[in-house]
Amino acid sequence: MTKFFLLLAALLFPAMSFAQSAGYTFLRTPVGARQAAMAASFISISKDAHSIYYNPAGLADMSNRAATFGYINNILDVQDFFGAYVMPHKQGSYGFALQYTDYGEFKRTNEFGEELGDFGANNVIAYLNYSRAHSERLLVGGNLKYIRSALADFSSDAFALDLGVIYHSSLFDNLNFGAGVFNLGRVRKAFDGAKEDLPLNFQFGVSKRLEHLPLMYSLTLVGYPDEDVQFRAGGEFNLSENAFLRLGYNTLGRDQKVGTDSDRFAGLSIG
Repeated sequence: MTKFFLLLAALLFPAMSFAQSAGYTFLRTPVGARQAAMAASFISISKDAHSIYYNPAGLADMSNRAATFGYINNILDVQDFFGAYVMPHKQGSYGFALQYTDYGEFKRTNEFGEELGDFGANNVIAYLNYSRAHSERLLVGGNLKYIRSALADFSSDAFALDLGVIYHSSLFDNLNFGAGVFNLGRVRKAFDGAKEDLPLNFQFGVSKRLEHLPLMYSLTLVGYPDEDVQFRAGGEFNLSENAFLRLGYNTLGRDQKVGTDSDRFAGLSIG
């Protein structure tokens, strides 16, 4: 347990030193149907290929190769894709993932409203992961990410690191702690020469699978520079061998109310 908190401190201090307001907000977009239904409260959960996004240490205790793919056709024809592949090895686990968003085609016009053709916009994030079990209970891992955003003839790119740890507690069965720092890095090339900061954030969470009830719950705190701390809570009910009910709540939804009757459900998720 002491090793976990030492690693936690090592993750936290770099995050504090880099703290600034940030752009590149597409890096905050969650991936995975399971994780989205649980309000993206997944920092302390392992053995899932989507952990390459939520905590790079979560791939360390996977015993078999795994792949996952997801596609969403959003409103206004915005299309999201995420794919990941994990390859366990006796020296640790290796992973690769690709996240892509296509915003479609737009009309290009001049100051008189005359059409001059079409242009597109997209974002790409590539992940390269390595993780390993430092001990029977402590998992560590990291991602190297390449990030690129394109708009018409302009583009911007950056390199970043994600660092994470997961600790399987010896105090109670199925009790896990997780922590991570995400988007440690700098923009290499900016759209207009003014380089924005990446959305650096620090996360800490706990999860537990109950012994006498088919429920796993997960609680997560998320901190971004110059923003209120977010709280996320997720639960997964095992209804049968292959059926699950997942619920979640994120205070970010509450903070983004739009003034309609649906605000009462802001931040809730189900799937």
